[in-house]
Amino acid sequence: MNTIRVSATAARNKFFELLNQVALGTQVIIERDSKEVAVLSPKKKTVDWVALRKASKAVRGIWKDYDEKDNPLRRSGAWPTVGKWDKGLKFKK
Repeated sequence: MNTIRVSATAARNKFFELLNQVALGTQVIIERDSKEVAVLSPKKKTVDWVALRKASKAVRGIWKDYDEKDNPLRRSGAWPTVGKWDKGLKFKK
């Protein structure tokens, strides 16, 4: 992330130009009397909780038909350590 340092007066005079810079991903540090007093930074993207909940409801119960005896990694000839990923997992039947 790029960073720009500007005085408080310059920030006041060029506020909308600084907002455009921030929208492009630049961080702006505003100084008054050679001391940092404020930081303008891009808004962090948030998680869409509604969509996440909808997706988790859609996959609910996906493991109900799982049988560890059908795991192709546990069949004879399979690499022995790969087939152990599900050992000890408890599934509702």
